[in-house]
Amino acid sequence: MEILIPILLILVGLALVVVEVTVVPGLNVVGVIGVLGAAVGVVVAFAEFGPAGGLGTLAATILAAGGIAYVLWESGAWDRFVLFDSLRRDAGADAEETESRARLLGKTGTALTPLRPGGVADVEGARVEVETEGAFVAAGSRVRVVALDRRRILVRLDEVA
Repeated sequence: MEILIPILLILVGLALVVVEVTVVPGLNVVGVIGVLGAAVGVVVAFAEFGPAGGLGTLAATILAAGGIAYVLWESGAWDRFVLFDSLRRDAGADAEETESRARLLGKTGTALTPLRPGGVADVEGARVEVETEGAFVAAGSRVRVVALDRRRILVRLDEVA
């Protein structure tokens, strides 16, 4: 009976990890509980059966976990668990965006919202988010694009109207 407790803890723990990977990926609670359950099973084995029994249980648990991981990998279930999509943007799209932003430099437009200091303006027919250099600009005022950086389009009140 004493041997059943660590075995059941380890088996239930590994089963919960399998459930995490195959049924509810992304939730993480089930997988964490499963890993903790398996770890508690190994600790109980060390306490009940001494170092030799504990190391044997640890080795068997590692082999079982490796076998389960291999089966999940081969079955394709692991593909749903791991994110393979790249978050990188296409270099061509970056160049196109930079070019379209660069054409705005020096152009004039109209503030569609109050700029305090950020807001929205219509520049050359394009609705863009802009910022002033700190000054308030009322909606409907003419603005000129004076600078660009990676994140912002800076405008200032156009004095020539």
